[in-house]
Amino acid sequence: MPQGVPFTARLSRARHRLRRLMGRLLQRSGSLNGQPLNKASLLVIVLVDLLLLVNIFSGMAAIAQWPLSPQQAFPCQAEWSLYRDGSTDQREQNLAILRRALPRRSPGESQASAPEPGFRSRAIAAGRDHLGQVAPLCLEFAGHQDRIAAQPQLRQRQRELDAAESEITALEQDSAAIRSQYDSSLLEQIAGQSASQSIQAVPASQARRQIEANDSRIASLRAEVVTLGQGLLEARDSQAFLAFLNRSGSYAAMERGFARAQFWAPSQRLLLQGLFLAPLVLLSLLIHRHALRHDHGLLALVSWHLLVISLIPLLLKLAEVAQVGVIFELLLAAVRALAGNLRFLVNYLYLLAVPVVGFALIKLLQALVFNPRLQAAERAQRSRCLHCARKLPNGDRHCPHCGYAQLRSCVHCHEPTRRHLPYCSHCGAAQLEVAPATLSPRP
Repeated sequence: MPQGVPFTARLSRARHRLRRLMGRLLQRSGSLNGQPLNKASLLVIVLVDLLLLVNIFSGMAAIAQWPLSPQQAFPCQAEWSLYRDGSTDQREQNLAILRRALPRRSPGESQASAPEPGFRSRAIAAGRDHLGQVAPLCLEFAGHQDRIAAQPQLRQRQRELDAAESEITALEQDSAAIRSQYDSSLLEQIAGQSASQSIQAVPASQARRQIEANDSRIASLRAEVVTLGQGLLEARDSQAFLAFLNRSGSYAAMERGFARAQFWAPSQRLLLQGLFLAPLVLLSLLIHRHALRHDHGLLALVSWHLLVISLIPLLLKLAEVAQVGVIFELLLAAVRALAGNLRFLVNYLYLLAVPVVGFALIKLLQALVFNPRLQAAERAQRSRCLHCARKLPNGDRHCPHCGYAQLRSCVHCHEPTRRHLPYCSHCGAAQLEVAPATLSPRP
């Protein structure tokens, strides 16, 4: 931009270009063979656009689910992290992860019911027909779980533990209810109310004995729970699983792989969605150019709408890349390295970069899609206005629709020749570019 041009003038020129770009978009989207569409046709076009947009976003959602998510690629991460970061009591941690590996049957389910798929089978099935593979370390994790779940004696201990813990909970609730009702039952006893008329489950005279019996039974059950848990911990398959969980370096290697998968997953999804959209954009652009060259108005209109509809999610995905992909992570790392934990500085970078990218995109569209010089040849062959592409009756020198001058003076012979075409139609001399001020429509 020239140094002498004021900022307000540059801003006004940018706004003018943006308005002209939007005007051309609306004009091309709402006209057929240079004529504006009627309301019924516009309604049909809107419905077509909505259907196209729904199907494009459905396809993008489907292709985003093609690669394995970090949770699917590392199905053991949550369970292993819960084991490592759980209770400080190592015995309780060991017992908890062993019991989670054992199946629990519902009360009405018989032991002869068909067995459920194992942990390893479910992990492999989740990765089938997907891009990527399940981490071998997690498959080994699932294999240990399956071997524990396959032991009948361990499953029996699990059922006995569940029954004992359920009985302990019921007895504790019963004792708590007796304590909460003791004052009322004592008042009934003082008043001389008969036991048949009492609304309390346990009379005051029997409350202490019942609570003591419950406490004795709870102590016996807790001792049984400790014995059953110890037997579960000492089983050979349980010991092998616990040794695997505490193997040096295995957990750290899994966490590194999971963190790496989480880092690349957004960029991988966005790349696949971009690859899904790219053929649509390219195909619709090629069809649109073919339709314009061969004067197929309806095909040109439909392909143009497909092009615009395909570009909308593509631009959204490009913006998403800047916010959640590798670019954002790299910018965030650079800001942290330079300014510590001042993450908000990334937003300042985007505030500076977004307008620059937007104006660069406008320039690109002006140069590649809406450039009159690139469209002048085909429009001249079809006797259409070089500016608005509407039909020129009788080869008029000015467009009756927009007033745009179709001719200019040749720089060599000074005869009238078509604007934007590279050579004069009279003497064949090469034409120089005309200053933007001379390209304005006729007053």
